[in-house]
Amino acid sequence: MIDSVAACLDITASRNHQIIASQSISILDNSDKKTDTATNLAASVATAVTTFCQQHALKHPACTLMLPASSYQMLLVEAPPVNEQELAEALQWKVKDLLHKTMEDSIIDGFLLPDDAYRGRQKMAYTVVADRPELQAIADSLEALNVELDRIEVPELVLLRLLEGYPRESQTEMIVVIGRQGAFLMVVADQALYLSRVIDISDNTLQAVNDELSKNRAVDNFILEMQRSRDYFESQIGKGTIGRILLAPLHSDASALSQDIQERLGVSVELIHHSAITDFTLANQGAEALLLASAAKAA
Repeated sequence: MIDSVAACLDITASRNHQIIASQSISILDNSDKKTDTATNLAASVATAVTTFCQQHALKHPACTLMLPASSYQMLLVEAPPVNEQELAEALQWKVKDLLHKTMEDSIIDGFLLPDDAYRGRQKMAYTVVADRPELQAIADSLEALNVELDRIEVPELVLLRLLEGYPRESQTEMIVVIGRQGAFLMVVADQALYLSRVIDISDNTLQAVNDELSKNRAVDNFILEMQRSRDYFESQIGKGTIGRILLAPLHSDASALSQDIQERLGVSVELIHHSAITDFTLANQGAEALLLASAAKAA
């Protein structure tokens, strides 16, 4: 996972579905202003990946690139009436007026929501939009290192696969992921994704406010958005009530936040444990480590 905003590369290696190494590395030296950011980022990633592969004797590995929440758009639109093979191309024209960048500078893909979402009134799809120049520069850099870019993942779909084997107490759950620089929530019912929303909160913010969570406006707005998302899901999508909230691990202590959410929303809050995903002691904790561990286990 390459987080250019946080200037950090989170990298995890697995062999035979078992994690063998994990590290968080500072990247992106922008001191050379003559080259663009995408080129600087790719060069920084190449150096970090080379060092990591040498340290752990990884030769010609396949690579999964995970997008951090701050690096892509997730747009809900009416699904175009095309088959699955034509969906990505059709979605480009659906979202062209909603893009932060031009279509030429964007990679656009997407997936359909279940047929019964929104009570079956209208078939809907999520469109995923990422920055083409940045991802192309990274892909070219990895290819030069004989590291094969196997696939590009978004956290929502990785978490969906994670929940397939996670201990279940409810068929409908809200999953909240708070990373270093951004956050999102998603609602899963019957092991399918029905709702995803970006939230304006970060682990860095939570670490800064410490014990004053209940008095912090950012935290108050965050829990209010969780409430609004729950109300929207239960009233509009037609899949019943949310049985519990799963919170991804934080770098900071999540106990106070969990208690605050539970008291204000009246729903059981459970912290997702790394032990349910891997026995490996991860070098860095937090949402990024959980996502990478999930993706590595499925690789």
